[in-house]
Amino acid sequence: MIAISPMRMMFLVTLAIAVILGVVVLSIDSTIHNIRTDKDAAYIAFNIIGIIFLITSLVLMLFLLLLCGDRYKPMMLSIIVCTALGMVCYSISVGVLSSIQTLPVSAWMLSALWTCVIAVIIALVFLFSDPESI
Repeated sequence: MIAISPMRMMFLVTLAIAVILGVVVLSIDSTIHNIRTDKDAAYIAFNIIGIIFLITSLVLMLFLLLLCGDRYKPMMLSIIVCTALGMVCYSISVGVLSSIQTLPVSAWMLSALWTCVIAVIIALVFLFSDPESI
């Protein structure tokens, strides 16, 4: 078990916020119930895929902290890949959504994207730092 430092807690909270923001986008947008175009379907699909990647990152980070401390580097690489893929999915979703809707709904998607950017930066710091010093 690895010590749970403030930076690790901040990373977990950042991942949770990114997931919550992605879910908020889906919950406030009526497009999900009335898909009219391929762009609507693409934005929703990439948002859901991004949420799945970020939930995977969150679960892997919890496993790393609570169970698998001896496999730090491979687990951190998996977390970085899942978080980065979630960020890419969110960025595709933002691009598609901003081409079909006005700012209010896409602003939520944009905030989810930038939260993922923060999570990727924190994860990279974890990878290149000594596990005991963080």
